[in-house]
Parts: sequence; structure tokens; C-alpha cells
Amino acid sequence: MGQVPRAKPWLLLGDGRLATHLAIYLRQLGIPCRRWSRRHGWHPEPPAGLALAGDPPLADAVGEHDRVLAALADDALAGFVAGHSRAGGPPWVHFSGSRRVPGAAAAHPLCTFGPEPYAADFYPTIPFVLESGGPGLAELLPGLPNPAVRIPAGDRPLYHALCVMAGNFTTLLWQRFFTELGARWDLEPALALPYLRAVAANLESPDAQAALTGPIARGDGATVRRNLEALDGAGRPELAAIYRSFLDAARAAAAEAAA
Repeated sequence: MGQVPRAKPWLLLGDGRLATHLAIYLRQLGIPCRRWSRRHGWHPEPPAGLALAGDPPLADAVGEHDRVLAALADDALAGFVAGHSRAGGPPWVHFSGSRRVPGAAAAHPLCTFGPEPYAADFYPTIPFVLESGGPGLAELLPGLPNPAVRIPAGDRPLYHALCVMAGNFTTLLWQRFFTELGARWDLEPALALPYLRAVAANLESPDAQAALTGPIARGDGATVRRNLEALDGAGRPELAAIYRSFLDAARAAAAEAAA
């Protein structure tokens, strides 16, 4: 009897955090994958049996793969896909939350990716956000058990802006809080971790809309004024401006809820 041909491996492009986490997850799922990046060329990390002969140019090797996963910076995506994809070649998938890239389908993982690997049972819980009317996750990334949802393609820039605000902006605020604790009062950032965990737990609760606490939630205008005076008096006008912006946002949300 003849041998059953082995499925072609996937090709993962990039060496940033997302690419690193994707590589870990694909190995976890047993999906054969080779990895290439501009800085390092072919990465010496594929499973046994996937080594390439020599060090072929990427353009010559793309067709040897089942699909191409472009975990690249947004600004590089369109040009890279245009320069390396070919008619009749493997399908391309990119992971940008906001960009539309001719020749590649979008599958944005709704998550943040840190410098360390996550627990094995966490990766399958990450949702992928796809475009309405486009291919499903089983077609784009077969073998991934993750949940997937769809939004209109035209809404993706707004969706990604909200992702950045929710994840990145809160991270910046917490980093600044940790810095101020240490610089002003010589306090360890770990002192604030129970507070951080409680905030996250409140947001994960069934009544997440009631998670907001403090003077804004109570409508305590006097305390809000003292907070702003303290930030201004400490020479932190940029933090006072953030406070005022969030105060405006809270008022707008309250007015919207009451309408």
C-alpha cells in the first residue's frame, strides 16, 4: 500500500509576541508549523520532520505550506501580502484588528499577549473576531477549537479602537499608579495587586455594569473636586486631564442609560 501523504505544514510569519503565542498554541494543538521572520529568517524550532532543505527564500517556500499566518505589524501587512502571495497559492490569514488587507482574511484574537506563555487551557478560550460574510474559523484556522464571532468589516476600526482603550489605556493607568506608589511613597507595586484583582473580578461578575465604584459611581462631587485639585497641585496636569475625560465619559454613559 502507498503511503498517505502528510498534510502540508502551516507557515507562521513574525517574531513578535502574537507570533510567539501562536507558535506555542499550534504546537499545543499538534498542528505542524514552520516559522519565518525578517529578523531571523527560518526559525530553528519546527517539530521533527519539518526542517527545510537549506535556507530557501521565503518566496520560493510559501507554496509548500497549507496556509500562511501573517502575524506582522499592521503597517507591514498589505505590502508583505501583496509581495509574497500568489494566485493559486495557499490562503493567507492576518490578525490585525482594524486593517483590511487584500489577499488575506482577518481573524483578530480578542486578547492581549504578554511576554510569558499562558496556561495551556487558556489559549482555546480566546475568541477570534471575523468579518461578516467571510470564511469561518474552521476554514481559516482548521483545528482551532476557539469561539468565533463576526462583525461588519466596516466596523473593525471602531472595534479595534475600543479594544485599545479597554486594554492598553487601563494598562497605562495601572503602570502609572505603580510608578507613583514607588516614586512618591516608596511603596511596592504589589501592594496594589489585590485592588487590581478586585477590579477585574467585579468586571467578570454577572452584574458587570455595577462594577464601577468610588466617587464617580456615588455622585460625590466634593471628592471628585478634591481629586482634581490634588492632581493639579501635584504637577500632574496630564493625569488631571485623563480624570476629567473619564468623568465626561461617565456622565455621557449615565445620560445614555437614562434616555
